[in-house]
Amino acid sequence: MAPVRLHATAFTHQGAVRVANEDTIAVGDWITSEPMAAPVVLEHTVAAPLICLVADGMGGHAAGEVASRTVAEHLARRAAEAVDEAALAALLRDADAELFALMQEQPAWRGMGTTVAGISVGPKRVMAFNVGDSRVYRIDEGALVQLSTDDTPGPKLADGRTAAMTSNLVTQSLGGAYQPAGIEPHVVSEPLANGARYLICSDGLTDLVDRTAIEETIDRDDIASAQALFEGAMAQGGDDNISLILLRIRQDA
Repeated sequence: MAPVRLHATAFTHQGAVRVANEDTIAVGDWITSEPMAAPVVLEHTVAAPLICLVADGMGGHAAGEVASRTVAEHLARRAAEAVDEAALAALLRDADAELFALMQEQPAWRGMGTTVAGISVGPKRVMAFNVGDSRVYRIDEGALVQLSTDDTPGPKLADGRTAAMTSNLVTQSLGGAYQPAGIEPHVVSEPLANGARYLICSDGLTDLVDRTAIEETIDRDDIASAQALFEGAMAQGGDDNISLILLRIRQDA
């Protein structure tokens, strides 16, 4: 079997208004919340499932940055267990449980929470996952196809995944308010395809830059595209943390 190679261009920033960055981004075991001056490029040869994600710590809640970092580290540490959709959903539920255990240990962190969205890349399949309103798109010849499902109140568009209107509220998250019934992670899988491209991003991008503008911005240069998407969000006020990862998958014969 030809080796699977992952090319990731990653960026995170606190934006123009927020004092701190509560977002965390991860590509494999590379994890950061530090605001960046420019996108970074990371490359991996994938022999076992590898997770790339954006976790958006819940603004206005205690220790959102702790929640997003904890979830990123949890999923990176256990990525090899994500062998199918059920196993990946179980990892997300375990990450949720870890946040509530931390809140019991640290009362100052009670109420902390995070959304998460990402891609698990394996030798044969790709799985997109999310809890909350951070998003995963497949990029098909410049057009965006949303793979994540927005956990927001109100109606969805015809695709059933995309919120019909922007909302600051989420109907589920990791951590945050206790939900007796637990969370229902969204996980979808598709065959690994040579040349496939994906965008993972927080709502700090999608609330300010609409789908058409994102499609018009993304081109063949991922570094320039990531920088331009960030600048587009900043031009619209940059009132939230802004995080994104552009992924390319190669499987060379």
